[in-house]
Amino acid sequence: MKARIRELLHAIPFRPFIIHMADGREYRVDYPEFVLASSSNQSVVIVEDPENERIHTLFALLIASVEEVIAADL
Repeated sequence: MKARIRELLHAIPFRPFIIHMADGREYRVDYPEFVLASSSNQSVVIVEDPENERIHTLFALLIASVEEVIAADL
């Protein structure tokens, strides 16, 4: 799943997407600058939430799915 997130982060043009966690939490990514999903063996994805100034550490094994946001949802 981490590879898919990296793919979406580097897409041109970038399109927002939502990371769905196994426990039901969701993290919307509107800008690639707010996410770190390195290609190393690290098993985490870091998401910054600029609205409430929080940083979330997501364990890659707990990411259930990644959904691209379609234009109507923007």
